[in-house]
Amino acid sequence: MPRILIISNMYPSEEKPYAGIFVKNQYEYLKTIPDLKIDLVYMQRTFTGMFGSILKYFAFYFRFLPKIFNTYDVIHVHAFAAHFFLAYQYKIFHRKTKIIVTFHGSDYKNFIGNNIVSKIYRAMSEKIDCVLAVGNQELNYIKEYIHPKDSKVLCAGVDATKFYLIKDTVKEYDFLFIGSFYNHKGVDIFIDAIKLLDDKDLRICFVGSGEYLDDIKDLQKTYNISIFLNIDHDKLVDLYNKAKFLVMSSRLDAFGLVVTESMYSGTPVIIAPTGGLLDQVINNFNGYILKENTPEALGNEMKKASMISNEEYKLLSQNALNSNKQFSLQNVCKELETLYKSIAMDSKLN
Repeated sequence: MPRILIISNMYPSEEKPYAGIFVKNQYEYLKTIPDLKIDLVYMQRTFTGMFGSILKYFAFYFRFLPKIFNTYDVIHVHAFAAHFFLAYQYKIFHRKTKIIVTFHGSDYKNFIGNNIVSKIYRAMSEKIDCVLAVGNQELNYIKEYIHPKDSKVLCAGVDATKFYLIKDTVKEYDFLFIGSFYNHKGVDIFIDAIKLLDDKDLRICFVGSGEYLDDIKDLQKTYNISIFLNIDHDKLVDLYNKAKFLVMSSRLDAFGLVVTESMYSGTPVIIAPTGGLLDQVINNFNGYILKENTPEALGNEMKKASMISNEEYKLLSQNALNSNKQFSLQNVCKELETLYKSIAMDSKLN
């Protein structure tokens, strides 16, 4: 039976219930597979300062130390960051163990450049046996800087049991934004698009938290804006179903799970032409792709989306509902199971 150790510095907490939830979902699903032995070492995402973060990493390291004495066929590291050193250290003592790394976004930038840290990361990356990227564009970026023995595009996976169409739900929102209220998520582009449209009849919902929260609250004084900060999955699927469109104006997104979560709920999307968002959307079929990620382009697309007929919307919604089944958590974990068993066999042979 293959023995797998998953290492992640991303895991949900009470403070950040959705941070790294894909790791938790994968782990819990993989544990149900009878012919795999899965262990997990993780660090919860919480709000801390520099000192608190250092303490978290030290505690994370000491929780990992006992695993040095266990034998694993495969170590699967989520995100290529400082905690990759744990897998690197383990391989010193267990040379046959194979290392898989899933890159989740900008973590590939750690080995870009000629500074000492980047050089160390590039040298350490030679121990990676298989790279998993959550999007095609991300994998292309990675391969510009390192040359993994094997690679594959495999997203984190959407749990189809938690995101689904709720029939006869009344549409309470015209547009929905779900994500961190930070610049790289493009929430400011959405805010400026709302101001440009200047339509007080539009019903808009924001879900998330971050530095643009005060700007959204200011927007609420003039427009029909609803804000949800920390909500559970039951509420999240409810909001997807209550929205006519999801807006994803992200400047950088390796995949963007919320896009497929929205589609699994029958809600079409409006996306920026970037990263893994493009792996999920077919323009004018299950959503709309902006020609450029600007407030003007987004505003125009929102206006167009508001004017389509009920028949056109129903077709978009049905197409969204039938899209991206390959990105389900269940399918992703089946692919991981196959990969684990294949690479574990290679570990035993070599």
